[in-house]
Amino acid sequence: MSSIHEHNAALQQTRYFTAEDLEANRKGQYSQGQIDRAKMLREGVNQNVGKYENKGWVISLIFGAGLLFFAVVLYFLGVVDMFQSMLGSLFLPVMAGLCLFAALFIFVIAPRSYQSSVDMYKTMGNSLEESPLGQIQVIEARADTYESRMGVNRRGNRSSHRVSYVLQMDSITFNVTDTLMNTIEKKRLYRVYCVNRDGYWWELLSMETLE
Repeated sequence: MSSIHEHNAALQQTRYFTAEDLEANRKGQYSQGQIDRAKMLREGVNQNVGKYENKGWVISLIFGAGLLFFAVVLYFLGVVDMFQSMLGSLFLPVMAGLCLFAALFIFVIAPRSYQSSVDMYKTMGNSLEESPLGQIQVIEARADTYESRMGVNRRGNRSSHRVSYVLQMDSITFNVTDTLMNTIEKKRLYRVYCVNRDGYWWELLSMETLE
């Protein structure tokens, strides 16, 4: 195991954070570099959000075409005739109810859900005055790291196909870079400086080893 000084220097060489970041985070503050990066990210959101605005009709078109294709397949497979025989006089009321629900989903539920996601994305572009960066929190624990790749996570369960590099401190997980993950030593004691983003996810700001 390398010395505390050597290992902390190696952590900073990953370029995930700087010495200035760590020093400011120790005081419960953000460095100027972290503030500038946050501003750039929010400006990027504001520049991109226009591409997703007023696209509810596209979502309705996609789901409508998908449901229509599904209905045609069921018809040619004989599923509709089978249900007609099973339901008898109830077939038409049931079909009317299904069509009403499908229309409600296509023209109301799906577009509103999409717009809700867009609105949530827009809040990520709020100015620092509107949405401050959040209070820096400190966690001290022994580290565990793992990689989620090709749809299988560390527990063998199916997950997303995107590769993720994860640092786990107690029950809290952070997405990090592969370089930082490979530098962190499992079971070594670390202090991490982090922030909780609106209760959805944790962001690692900087870290240091304690042994």
